[in-house]
Amino acid sequence: MATLRKSDLTARVASKLGGSRAQGESALNAVLDSIQEALAANNRVVLTGFGSFEVRQVKARRVRPIRGGQAGSLITVPAHKRVGFTAGANLSAAAQ
Repeated sequence: MATLRKSDLTARVASKLGGSRAQGESALNAVLDSIQEALAANNRVVLTGFGSFEVRQVKARRVRPIRGGQAGSLITVPAHKRVGFTAGANLSAAAQ
């Protein structure tokens, strides 16, 4: 299994658009920035067929660290937000 990095995506976007690598990078950055801005505003981003991104609230919980000076004792992980992704139908089908 190969790892696809941002530079690889940039090249693929440029190829599909028939433009330069710089144009591909601009297009990819515009999409990624738009997704990031929407999530920062607590909006849900839905890319039909690909999937959806949303900010999820995670409750505070107590866990046992497995390393460090407090190993074995319970520590509290405070409540926080994280980005969740749910794959769409087309992406799920392509991954199988």
